Amino acid sequence: MESQPATGPLSLTAALSKHIQRSGSKVFTGDAFAELLKQWNIKPRFGAVGKHGSIAVTERVIKTLKHEWLKRVAIIKGFDHLTLLCGEFESWYNSWRPHMMLEGLRPDDLYDDRKPEKPKRDSKTVPCNIERHVFQETRLTAYRLKDAA
Repeated sequence: MESQPATGPLSLTAALSKHIQRSGSKVFTGDAFAELLKQWNIKPRFGAVGKHGSIAVTERVIKTLKHEWLKRVAIIKGFDHLTLLCGEFESWYNSWRPHMMLEGLRPDDLYDDRKPEKPKRDSKTVPCNIERHVFQETRLTAYRLKDAA
């Protein structure tokens, strides 16, 4: 399986690539971690600070997962519940949440080569093609324009 580009959607399949980018932290240099990588035939790489695709991008996604998603859940009821929450996060992060680094686009827009037309700043009307989705577990409501390009 090929590595996903940095602008591609975050997904579990992308995480199962041939390489994993990591820091030099002890948790990533131990024998147990090395054995896990060997078992999955994954080669470790060290992240370059401030470079495209660096570990900082991964750390930012983890911060978003913790602070914008998991902290909205009162109690995580076990591993299966956490897995469900992470699956919903993947959908929200890639398909619903606009990203400043992507100029307000969502990762799915770039990955699928869709660039929805942005409403003009001086527009006097609200678009009528707004889609709404409620993420029950996190009590979060997301909005986006339908029919993107």
